[in-house]
Amino acid sequence: MKKYRWILIGLLIIVAGVYFYYKPKLEAKNLEFTYTKLEKGAIEAIVSSTGTLEAINTVEVGTQISGTIKKIYADYNDEVKAGQLLAEMDLKLLNTNLISAQANLAVSKTQLEHSKKEYERNLGLFDKNVISEKDLANFKYIYDQAKGVYKAAEAAVKNIQVSIGYARITSPINGTITERSVEEGQTVAASFATPRMFIIAEDLSKMQILADVDESDIGYIRDSMRVRFTVQTFSEKDFYGIVSQIRLQPIEINNVVNYQVVVDVDNKKGLLLPGMTTSLEFITNTAKDVFLINNSALRFRPNEVMLKEIKSSLEENSKSVLSDSLYQKFKNSINNEESYTPGNFKKVLPSNINIFFYTNSDGKLDFKFIETGIKTGLQSQIIRFLDGSQLSEEIKAINGIKSKK
Repeated sequence: MKKYRWILIGLLIIVAGVYFYYKPKLEAKNLEFTYTKLEKGAIEAIVSSTGTLEAINTVEVGTQISGTIKKIYADYNDEVKAGQLLAEMDLKLLNTNLISAQANLAVSKTQLEHSKKEYERNLGLFDKNVISEKDLANFKYIYDQAKGVYKAAEAAVKNIQVSIGYARITSPINGTITERSVEEGQTVAASFATPRMFIIAEDLSKMQILADVDESDIGYIRDSMRVRFTVQTFSEKDFYGIVSQIRLQPIEINNVVNYQVVVDVDNKKGLLLPGMTTSLEFITNTAKDVFLINNSALRFRPNEVMLKEIKSSLEENSKSVLSDSLYQKFKNSINNEESYTPGNFKKVLPSNINIFFYTNSDGKLDFKFIETGIKTGLQSQIIRFLDGSQLSEEIKAINGIKSKK
């Protein structure tokens, strides 16, 4: 009985070994591929960002004097011209101060005239040796002091007159009022800073977007680059602008370095408003009527059995289509057991060289080395087959495996 038991165990071991040896090949025969066709079309590479619409030139209008606002002549959205009256400050206090300053000026003028006459009269007496030099110097001092007082009083009058001029708030530019911060009867104080009363946008038919671009993408942005963007209120409509400036000052946002890019926008239709949030796409590259392949085909990974079957073909074909230095790297990689795996066998290839798989006319797994161009999240441009064969929309690339039922 023991003898038969050991024979049975040996047979089971042999059967198991044969099963596990042929299992991958049996599984391979029960696999079915899924495909995606090459197609012709347009493709564009983009860098995404967000930004805020602003008027190209805005001016804050305020008052340089403190007081009460008597009258406001302009409101939100009003179109104004340069020099147009926007508001007036109450002049009662200023007019009172002006009267007082003018009275002080008149008094100082009288004192100046009197001291001048006294000095000139005593100058004559000094020439006749009637008074001493010390007495003359005293009259000269009184005269000079009167001149200083008069000039100070004259300046005080002019200062109040200038302040009265500032009581009329006028527009410095032609534009549209986008903000009004005050009301009639409100008291404003200009002690330390000019209070903001209005913001005027010079020309809303031309606007700009200030967009923050991540440091990993800023290298793709160029002056005069075309930009496509949308705003929430017109989510189905595409607007376009042009990059006019890349500001070199780094801005840190959530521990990520960003750079501000200025995009000029035509707003002749008036659909865009200051402050709108925009979703932008900087069009870094574009191509039309080119061959495209779905990225799922480039991500396809043959299983280990398939890799073993095509290893010699990979080495042979790569020698004829790759440069000598790249061929040596690729050859070393596929002859290394650790790197020749479904996930790693293409890693030594540069970003513009790839491989896609298909089934040839004999129904066997085959492949082509390709040069790629523009890439997006879904598709990649095929510039050429490295073996020189013709591109065609009829070519079906493998993008997946499914087991036969």
